[in-house]
Amino acid sequence: MHPFNEIMECLCIGQSSTRYDVVEEQPDVEFLHEKKHPPQTTQSLAEDILSILYAADANDDNLVHRIQDIVRETGWYDSLAAAVLTGLENALKTEAPMGQAMRDAYDKVAKVVEEIWQFAKDHPVFVAVVALGILVVLAPWAIEVLGFGELGPIEGMSCWSLYIHVLADPDAVFFFPVGTFAAWWQSTYGGYVPAGSLFSFFQRLGMVWKW
Repeated sequence: MHPFNEIMECLCIGQSSTRYDVVEEQPDVEFLHEKKHPPQTTQSLAEDILSILYAADANDDNLVHRIQDIVRETGWYDSLAAAVLTGLENALKTEAPMGQAMRDAYDKVAKVVEEIWQFAKDHPVFVAVVALGILVVLAPWAIEVLGFGELGPIEGMSCWSLYIHVLADPDAVFFFPVGTFAAWWQSTYGGYVPAGSLFSFFQRLGMVWKW
């Protein structure tokens, strides 16, 4: 068992009533059945990803490859990304020991949070925002899966809500697809974190957005 898994068992990834409902999805595991290996669940995949993130010494290609190896067969899907974000937030609340990559990401994100919103560490949404920011730094592809996509339509999405002007460009509009984690996140935390400033937050952390 990964050292981080014991923490996850206590935290119950995705089961908190205050979080976005993480629906267990079964990825295509035909290859596993052929090898007579039990299929991995969303929770076990999230635990493996979090374990690697917390143990990593550097945010480098090796970290990317290790994480992508875990999802090589299933790909990233919204429930998995939501479980990783929820587990990360819970781990931050319990002050789980961090490797150097996580520590560097935490310090960077916390500094930007304090500069943009002047949130103290005991602010009601500090941990939630920091967890989101850490994924932007260490696993940005998970953020896009959650619906924090490009400026403009995300491929495959047809319904849109929350048309929000980006502070850096009053003529630009930031879209969150209806029913996505991003739309839920904004409706939950929007009172503290306006979507325009959230976009600026992502930019400060190095997120690359395309038209």
